[in-house]
This record gives sequence, structure tokens and C-alpha cells, in this order.
Amino acid sequence: MIIAISLCPHLWKITCPSTHSISTPEQIMGILQDIREAWKKRRCMRERAPTFTRFTHTLPEFPLPQSTPLGPDVPHVAILTPCKNASGMLDQYFALLDGLDYPKDRIHLHLLEGDSTDDTFTRAQDALRQRQDVYGSVDLQKLDLGHEFGARADRARLSIQRQRRAGIATCRNHLLKSYLDTPAEFALFIDVDLMDIPADALRRCLSFNAPVMMANCLVPDGSRSFGLNAFLYTRPVSDLCAEYYVSDDIYQPPMGFFRHYPAPDSPHEIEPLHSVGGTFLLVRRDVVEAGAIFPEEPYQLHIETEGFALMASDLGFGSFMLPQLHVRHGH
Repeated sequence: MIIAISLCPHLWKITCPSTHSISTPEQIMGILQDIREAWKKRRCMRERAPTFTRFTHTLPEFPLPQSTPLGPDVPHVAILTPCKNASGMLDQYFALLDGLDYPKDRIHLHLLEGDSTDDTFTRAQDALRQRQDVYGSVDLQKLDLGHEFGARADRARLSIQRQRRAGIATCRNHLLKSYLDTPAEFALFIDVDLMDIPADALRRCLSFNAPVMMANCLVPDGSRSFGLNAFLYTRPVSDLCAEYYVSDDIYQPPMGFFRHYPAPDSPHEIEPLHSVGGTFLLVRRDVVEAGAIFPEEPYQLHIETEGFALMASDLGFGSFMLPQLHVRHGH
């Protein structure tokens, strides 16, 4: 059988006639390989001089903060936790908070429950009531958004990320507003489903007095990082990258695509970040007062915690991680 394939030389840049008579599978595969190589060269040529019209963030470098031991007069900290269907996790959560090596009268507990189908609100209310004379203050709020994204395993689907993370951002911003009503100098976001937090985790983060600081959250067995939201861009997002990997106005490239994730066994005590996660995230008060929020709409092609770090950077505040400070997630 003879197959005729007509190629356009000015597009593909292939040094062959515009029409070929092809009679073998090997010839067909050779032509397809030529096409793939031509497209690869075309993309490389465009990336040598990339344009940046959708992602205009300059990715500035901030100096690494230095650790200074805390004195006896430690700062007030508000612990902020959004929770949903977390009834079975609350005992572990409050045990971890109670186990922190930090004066409890300097900690303000603020929880936000919403859209639960179990008794999360009632159990959280009971747990906070038991601790109201121990901690600096306790507060429980309710905010139902009406969102349902199915089983946890389904929540990574690209098609739902904008709505799902916009809802989380709404909850985080709601907690930030209540935080500003406290005397706390720092806000600490902690996921309700963490299974391990070192007792000195809060003190270690505070000792750097960084604008935005996070611990390295690992999977339950500690073999790798849990989330992919904490990373350092090795180069900005070009329009070509955005063309391929923007979905719902959110940049969602393959894992590791021009992104460096701090490793659990990193030799560095502290590393800079361009994006953060929210599992154990410490934020200084002046960052919030300057206007940083968790974007509920895409900000520089990023949303929620990722957008928060970019917004903080635009306001002059750097984000950092202590890669050797490990907290472990329960999932």
C-alpha cells in the first residue's frame, strides 16, 4: 500500500520534498520523528527569548533571615485552623497543640468549621470550652460555602482546583480577619489532619522572625514532602509555559516543571520560597496589615497559598521554609 503525506516545509523546517511516497512503517516513523524534532527546536527557540505578559512577577530574592533565640517575653500567636468533617481528627489535633513547648496563655485558638456532615462543630466547641481557661483566648466560627468535591482522592483533579482552592482561600481569609482582632503578633495556620508536630516547632519558626515561614510537611511515613504548593521557581512563568499549562486561569504545570521543592533531607537550615503551603504556615502580622490575603481569584496565575506568597512578595515580604523541621500529615 502506498501512503502519500504532504508536508509544508516552511512550517516544519524539514529538509525533504513536500510530497513523499511512503511504503514502510519505518519511513512513516521517521517522518513523525522529524516532525517531533522540528517542534522541539521551535519551542526551544521561543524559550530562549520568552515573553512575560501574563505572569509579570519578578521573583525577587530576599535575604535569608537569621535565627535568634527567643527571650522570656515570647510573642502572642494566633493558631488558625479551617476544618470540615474532622470529628475523628480533633483529639489528635488538640493533643498536638497541647504538646507545643510554648506558654499557652500566649496562644489564641481560632477554628472555622463549615459544610461538615458530621459532629465536627459540636466536638470542636466542647474541646475549646475545656481549654478556654488555659489558652489566651479561644474562638469557633461557622462558615458554610456549600462546596462538595467528593472523596479526598478526587480532589487533585485539575478541573476543580479553582473552585476548591477558592473556597479554602475564603476560609483562610475569614480566619485572618478574626486574627486581627487579637493581640497576636503572628498567625499560625495548622491543618487539622496533621499527625505529628515537634514540640519545639513553633519556637523554631518564631526564632527567625521571618515575614512568612513554614515547616516541611511530609507524608505519614516521612519519605517525601506531602504537598506541592511549597516551591522555588527556577525561572519565571513564560507565556509559552502559560499557553500549555494554564487551566481556569491557574498555572498548573507538571510536578517539578521549573520548580524546586525543598527536600526532607536538605542540608540547608532555611530555604527561600516563591510559593507556600498551608499545613504549618507562620505569618507575621505586618504582612497581613500590609494587605496580603489568600487570593480567591487568580493572582499572577496562582491562587490561595501560592497566590498569598506572590502577593506578599509584591508587598516586599519574603517567604521561607525550614526544610529540616518536619511535620507529618495524616493522609
